[in-house]
Amino acid sequence: MKAIIALGKIITLIFWVAVIASLFEVFSETASAMLGWAGAAVLIVHFIEVALFTKRFGDKLIEPKFDKLMVLVFGIFHVLPFLVNQLKEEANASSR
Repeated sequence: MKAIIALGKIITLIFWVAVIASLFEVFSETASAMLGWAGAAVLIVHFIEVALFTKRFGDKLIEPKFDKLMVLVFGIFHVLPFLVNQLKEEANASSR
């Protein structure tokens, strides 16, 4: 699971680097426009994820600003460990 999350974070980081590079017209005009729109769409989705993440895990966060920033950048790949831990806790609580 950790390898999948790490791979997802790497791919997401490459995507964001490409979006930022497109701002400097490194790619063709069409590719830059597509990356810009895709980046805007993903950023909106990540803002929604930050809101949902904060609502669900806000009281359990040690570094809330850092975690919110990481969700904004990596999205679900930063949230997955929190979800897995919560599922394990719920399974342990129900088995008692």
